Amino acid sequence: MAQNITKNEKDFIDRIGKISKQWGLGEPTGRVWATLLFADSNLSQKDIAKKTGYSLSLVSPSLKILEKLNMIRSVRGKGREKLYELAMSFIEAFNAIIKRFLECDVKPLINGLEQIKGINKNPKLLKLKNEYKQMERYFNWFGKMIVMKKITGEKINKLLG
Repeated sequence: MAQNITKNEKDFIDRIGKISKQWGLGEPTGRVWATLLFADSNLSQKDIAKKTGYSLSLVSPSLKILEKLNMIRSVRGKGREKLYELAMSFIEAFNAIIKRFLECDVKPLINGLEQIKGINKNPKLLKLKNEYKQMERYFNWFGKMIVMKKITGEKINKLLG
C-alpha cells in the first residue's frame, strides 16, 4: 500500500479488503473501493494504482467489478482521461453486497432445499428455510430504510436551503 495515507485510512482499507475477499469480490476490489471512499476527488486508474500500490493490471479488473455492481462509475476527466467516483455510500454498498449474496448464494440453496421431498417434515430444514425468509425480509426492510434516509435527508436539505 502506498505511503501517502494515514494509518487509520490504511487500517480501514485493509479491513474492507478482507471483507471484500470474504464476500467473494477479492481483496484488491475491496481495497480499490475503500481507496475511492477516502479520495477527496475523482481518481484515475493510475491514481488508484499509486495509492494502493497495485499494478494497473490488478486495478483494472477491480474497477470493472465495482462498476458492474454499480458501486462506482466512470466520468470524463481532462481530455480522454477516465476518472472514477463512488456511485453509492458505504451503507448502500453494504446493502447491495448483502442482497447479491442472498440472491446468488443463499436463495439457490433454499430453492434446492425446497426441492427435497419431505422438507416440511424435517424441523431443521424447515427452520433453515424460515430463517432465510426472515433474513430476506430484514434486508428488504434495511434497503427501504436506506431509501427513506436519503429522501428525508434531501427534503431536509431543501428546507434548510
